[in-house]
Amino acid sequence: MNKAIIIVIIAFSSLLLRAQDDIKVMQYNLLNYGNITSYCTASNNNMATKEGYLRTIINYVNPDIFTVNELASNTYVIGRLLDSVMNNNPLKIYGKADYINTNGSDLTNMLYYNKAKLVYVSAESLQNHVRDIVLYKLYYKSPNLAQSHDTAWVNFIVGHLKAGSGSSDKADRDQMTSDAMTYLVNHNYHGNYTFMGDFNIRSSNEQSYKNLINYSDINYRFFDPINRPGNWNNSSSYADIHTQSTHSSSNGCASGGGCDDRFDFILISNDLKQGNAHVNYVANSYTVIGNDGNHFNKSINSGTNNSAPANIINALYNMSDHLPVSLELHFDNQVSTVAKNDNNYLKVNYQNPVDGNLDLYIESNEYQELSVELWSINGRKISSEDLGRNMYFHTNISMQDLSKGMYFIRIVNLYGENIYSSKIIK
Repeated sequence: MNKAIIIVIIAFSSLLLRAQDDIKVMQYNLLNYGNITSYCTASNNNMATKEGYLRTIINYVNPDIFTVNELASNTYVIGRLLDSVMNNNPLKIYGKADYINTNGSDLTNMLYYNKAKLVYVSAESLQNHVRDIVLYKLYYKSPNLAQSHDTAWVNFIVGHLKAGSGSSDKADRDQMTSDAMTYLVNHNYHGNYTFMGDFNIRSSNEQSYKNLINYSDINYRFFDPINRPGNWNNSSSYADIHTQSTHSSSNGCASGGGCDDRFDFILISNDLKQGNAHVNYVANSYTVIGNDGNHFNKSINSGTNNSAPANIINALYNMSDHLPVSLELHFDNQVSTVAKNDNNYLKVNYQNPVDGNLDLYIESNEYQELSVELWSINGRKISSEDLGRNMYFHTNISMQDLSKGMYFIRIVNLYGENIYSSKIIK
């Protein structure tokens, strides 16, 4: 290797800083989304109107995993949410999981995911008493996957437990989580798992909840990230973690009573708690979006709510009678790569080595104009593409006609300054 080539490699490599990557997970009960009933009508539950509110919420949170309850059980609504809400932009970075509804319920669960970071694998029902509890399996789209053959699997269990406070309702919830846990054990499913959804429980003493957090084998046990056990129902001591209801008075579809129940959860497995398998829960990242702790038994838009911008609070109020919950998961540096410098912050995802086309996803922490360049190892610029001004970028660079070997990608800003460089192998 001659001196000129060595200088090029050093110049490019010195600009690349390695760090870790995170994904944001959000769970949300969408309140009869696309499902018209005698009380949730085309007037108070209009899907087109709710799409606008949900787009506002999604654009604010930017989840990488979005799991939902109370989605109408038909493929049209499931696809419309993907196309009209999640991908209502030129990037179209979201995909959806398979539709699972073995129970035949009018309402179903679904998972949407960021295709730049994750690869969807499969879905299966853990049980279907009352409604299906569904397990969705994905793995992290590690840039080094083709070389290391190592990545991190992340699994999301989504359930909507039986509503009601009667003994039969509690018995149904008990059976649902008990059957789900039995399925996990019988199939030896443990590792990076979450168990999330609308649990419809009022206390940590309920058996359906104990089935999850008190399971005898720690490998299958789930943990509450915020560790706030108690009698959550109508208790001001838990005002900051209540998720239902956003309304003090019912509009006919949304429940009233104000914010006074903790129904919605994201629980994590021991491996996520400890970070045993490349992924761990980010401490203190668990959030009830739209809850400032000051709206006990009130509508969330009553007076001042500084937990989010006013348009977000308004969207949350009108979208559902539940608030979404979210957390972040952190991938260690054995499977992830993030470019970062003092002036800019980029997340850059791609497969490496490249067979024919370099599928490149870029996320910035601010709106900026970017260009991407492809260079040979001897310092010759092969191609350059203006990506425009945005926070999220996606491009596909053809390398079909290039010889096998090492190349470099270079991302530059409006002023031609290099803000990211990396080696590419074909």
